[in-house]
Amino acid sequence: MRPTRGVLAVAAIGSLLLTACTATQLPPPQAAGPGAIPLAAFDSCDDLLAHLKGEAAEQVTAWGLGPSGPIMFAAEDQAVTDGAESNAGGGDSAVSSTNNQVEGVDEADVVKTNGEVVVTSVSGKIRVVDASTAEVVATIAVPGMSEGFAELLLDGDDLVVLAAEWGGWAADGAAPVERTTIHRVDLSDPANPRAVGSTRVEGSYRSARMIDGTVRLVLVSQPPGLAFTHPADGSLSAESDALEANRQIVADSTIDDWLPHRQPMDASGNGGEPELLLDCTAIGRPGDFSGFSTVSVITLDDDGDATPTSAAGVLAEAGTVYASTDRLIVATTPWWMLWAQDTDDGPHTDLHAFDISEPGATTYVASGRVEGWLLNQFSLDSADGITRVATTRNPPSAAEPSSSSLVVLTEDGDELVEAGRVDGLGETEQIYAVRYLGPDLAAVVTFRQTDPLYLIDTSDPSSPRVTGELKIPGYSAYLHPWGEDRLLGVGQDATDEGQTTGLQASLFDIADTAAPERVGLLTWEHTSSTVEWDHRAFLLWEDRVYLPAETYDWESDTDGTGKLQIGIVTVDLADGTLTEGPRIDTAGASDAWAGSVIRVLVTGDTLWAVGQNDLYRFDLATLEGGHVTRI
Repeated sequence: MRPTRGVLAVAAIGSLLLTACTATQLPPPQAAGPGAIPLAAFDSCDDLLAHLKGEAAEQVTAWGLGPSGPIMFAAEDQAVTDGAESNAGGGDSAVSSTNNQVEGVDEADVVKTNGEVVVTSVSGKIRVVDASTAEVVATIAVPGMSEGFAELLLDGDDLVVLAAEWGGWAADGAAPVERTTIHRVDLSDPANPRAVGSTRVEGSYRSARMIDGTVRLVLVSQPPGLAFTHPADGSLSAESDALEANRQIVADSTIDDWLPHRQPMDASGNGGEPELLLDCTAIGRPGDFSGFSTVSVITLDDDGDATPTSAAGVLAEAGTVYASTDRLIVATTPWWMLWAQDTDDGPHTDLHAFDISEPGATTYVASGRVEGWLLNQFSLDSADGITRVATTRNPPSAAEPSSSSLVVLTEDGDELVEAGRVDGLGETEQIYAVRYLGPDLAAVVTFRQTDPLYLIDTSDPSSPRVTGELKIPGYSAYLHPWGEDRLLGVGQDATDEGQTTGLQASLFDIADTAAPERVGLLTWEHTSSTVEWDHRAFLLWEDRVYLPAETYDWESDTDGTGKLQIGIVTVDLADGTLTEGPRIDTAGASDAWAGSVIRVLVTGDTLWAVGQNDLYRFDLATLEGGHVTRI
């Protein structure tokens, strides 16, 4: 499993209001407390440009910006209602929604439904499917969108499409062309979607959340207007000439070369005049240089079009994005820090927190730093000014084993300051799953050969402590609350030596936090599930769990070709224990992989399975049904 990089806690922007108009000037960085790092704003575009030119002048080479080649910027990765017992995403009781990490905070996904329509973003197309007939009634054309990746947010009839745009090949020596199209659509007449507005933005999409119709979108943008040269041949003179030319490119650069732009688009895809996405005074910089990329947090009002109403940024590399109903946190680790061997503590993660409690505004709050890297968004939690972070630390010295920590940070002015911590979780191991079970309890899973499930009491932020530990074979990659004292884990079973053997679902009794027990276990050999790396694929509906699953067994056929089974495995929880339910087969007739399920959802009495290219419909009570259409 690939770790998601970064949790970034910084300190010092005053009240940086996320608007393109004004920003509060920060005071000079002060001495930071444990866990905090200084963050400063800029007085003007001239101030920001001087900073960028100064850093670039020191780092530019004969190949551009980067340790050994052209301009280089690494792409980064990227609670369901605690105790939820039926609809994993909340909302209408007859309609499932995305399996969101936090109640009331909708996460962008490739499938959305309002009960009347199912909107999908697979196969590079946006399809609108009538939920009553299972027919595709419309295909939504997004200006500038290639047949590639897009995620969706849906609030009633208001659809927001966030599409990665193919911008063409970059010029030699320039940063890759990365664009995101924000497209807003009115679905009040599903068969005739009406475009409300479109905006193109320079930058790559990271993540988005919607709260009561207000969208917050996180992008990362590399300097769009720089194209560096490189040595014409292998001679020292060619290298010297290229270095001098690149220094001149930096010296001649303008603010437009460094910062992302936005461009309104009409229904035909014609673009208007580009303008800077961010006001220069709405951008902060960490005290430690964190790269030339800009992380932007963009707000779209619930009654607006696709034009951002506010935006703010940080000069850093974007990684993990977490949001509660009042805080959005962007976690980031500079790409070179992930493999750093010349620091005392190895990689660190910085956290930038923004206040999103007001629908029309996003305000910078504070920043801080923790050692190590984050697994994913579930490593983070924020409520009432307290942020909890679970990290894994790989020390640069091979003599010191890896281990994990849970760190508690509090907001002190514009700093996230360490209040308390628990260290030494899973020595020689790394974190595989985290779940915060309310303000006073956290569950952390680490793994190398066995699965220690740690329960951590965080009721006292200054003194978090491990209350209980359970070691079992295998691991949980996703944890889901069930009732008040049960925890469901989905992951892989494993041998005593740590060799994984197949999908497993575990039910833990955590009523006694000092002595957690596994009270239920189901396993499927040679099987994996999308849920292990994407929580949005998980569906808990009433008393049944639906897990997209793929089973591949090379030993099942004598001719050695193996046997592939694609579909959904189900787990029944009706009596408080785990019982294996029916398995749903969605394998394609000609190509079994075509039936691979990526999402499961419910509308009324219908269960839907969304594949890479196909849509399946089943009766929720009997699970009878099958393929209905291509999407």
